[in-house]
Amino acid sequence: MFKTIFVCSFVAFSTLILYGQKSIQQEDIEIYSQLTLLTVSPDEVSDFEGDMNALRKLSKQVPLGEQYDWLTYKSDQGQYLIVNFSGGISDALTLDTYRKAFRKKGVGEAFDTIVEALLRRNISVDRNYLIQMLLPWSTVREISVSEFPLATMVEHQIPTKNMEGYDSVMRKLVALLKKVEYPYPLESNRGSLGAYGTMTLVWFYDNREAYFGNNSLMKWMSRHGRQEEFQAIMETIEGLSIATKSYNFSYQKQLSY
Repeated sequence: MFKTIFVCSFVAFSTLILYGQKSIQQEDIEIYSQLTLLTVSPDEVSDFEGDMNALRKLSKQVPLGEQYDWLTYKSDQGQYLIVNFSGGISDALTLDTYRKAFRKKGVGEAFDTIVEALLRRNISVDRNYLIQMLLPWSTVREISVSEFPLATMVEHQIPTKNMEGYDSVMRKLVALLKKVEYPYPLESNRGSLGAYGTMTLVWFYDNREAYFGNNSLMKWMSRHGRQEEFQAIMETIEGLSIATKSYNFSYQKQLSY
């Protein structure tokens, strides 16, 4: 099961990456991320986290280059989100990519031992897909997990006919967030392989009480006299969506590299 964390078949569907959105250009794509959402049996959580921590320690020991970084988050519901990065579909990380990298460092057997242990765990892969971070839909190019270790991810399922409308309203949202200097960064993504039509807005913050409280989007906009404008934008996004789902995550440093 763990094998699917890093494995995705790219060749057969590589020509489907583009939506044909005239409003999105190649230079608008900042980075690709592979998201894997896992559910671990409650009685195996400790062992799973121990295995992931062992993998992290092995990666730091050799060490691997930054191109092999991964981030691990845990949701309020206990699911784990593992995030890998790449410049595109052709160089997205797979299990074999990691195996070759560890073998070159002379620790291939140690890596295989950890993977075999993970394979014995009761882990289900709920989602595995590739996304593109889009600069016109984001307020920042990158974020620091040490500065913003908490995140709320909102998935919107957007039908093809609403793609251009979604792009237009997202640009309005970003312009508004920058105008009122909202303190928490937003990274927005367009689903690629395995998630066509799935758009993700990821809000990063350092304090959950503040993010959902005094610094909530609605309260911030209200203090700046932009509540109605913001509410209209969010209602438009919801109107373009056929389904919406939210997750609250916390960064797991000991399970990341």
